[in-house]
Amino acid sequence: IYSTSNSFGYCDMRPLIKIIPTLTSCTAPLAFVASTHCFNTLGKLHNTNSYFTSAPKLKMGWSDTWSDILAGGNQRWKVTDEEAHKKALSHFQRFVQTDPSETHVLCPLAGDDPFVYLLFSLGYSVSAIDLVPEAVEELRKTFKCSSKEDWSMEESSNTVIWKHSSGRATFLVGDALQKRPELVGKFDAVYDKDSFGALPKNLRDGFCSRIAEYTKKGGIIYLECKLKENHEEVIDVGPPFSLKGENLMEDTSYGANFEYLEELGTVYPLSRPGMNQTGHVMRRK
Repeated sequence: IYSTSNSFGYCDMRPLIKIIPTLTSCTAPLAFVASTHCFNTLGKLHNTNSYFTSAPKLKMGWSDTWSDILAGGNQRWKVTDEEAHKKALSHFQRFVQTDPSETHVLCPLAGDDPFVYLLFSLGYSVSAIDLVPEAVEELRKTFKCSSKEDWSMEESSNTVIWKHSSGRATFLVGDALQKRPELVGKFDAVYDKDSFGALPKNLRDGFCSRIAEYTKKGGIIYLECKLKENHEEVIDVGPPFSLKGENLMEDTSYGANFEYLEELGTVYPLSRPGMNQTGHVMRRK
């Protein structure tokens, strides 16, 4: 996985579906980026870098996305409403009942999600990973109680690692599919907001295998994803992909290493018509 979960924005993938078989016949390693040119919410034409590409080009594409966001363009996936975060937190804590001071939460492909800081402010330890430096920089800025001096930086295995002086926050700038032995069995819980739903199907297996490696036995995944009203018609159209529990629990996804606990239904409302923000909870076998 090369970038933040929702940076794809909301684009119609159907124009590319017919050409995917041809493109995937190439021999070079490929990764999928979002659809054709799409109109953002302001009605402007927004180029979402619609092509198959290698990781370096993909990283450049996501850097452009973040440059647009930081310049005041389409804010895409962001949820900044505190009431929405409170609703998500209530679901999270209903299943993750360990003391925050003893709970380490993995936030894969978190972007600059304010929920990461909310968890930190409540005493949880948090770790996040994203390929784009701008995304991690914005995430660090959400830590309102911190100054630049509170963060230290080191590099290891093609990854830039930012550590907070509290010892409770670690942000990695790197590929989420890269093997990381130091993270195996480290996390009590996983907070996934739309990351899985942004993945091309051919990457789901690898992503879920990594999450399984990093999650302790009995650890909880709290996962949010999109459910579209015409789910069956658009199940292969994305990102974001429309998902139900049965899709999450396929053997090539979370089904191999997790048990399904509960479907939460709509977690909080979205402004986009025809699309719901739904929640699911799973436990590591």
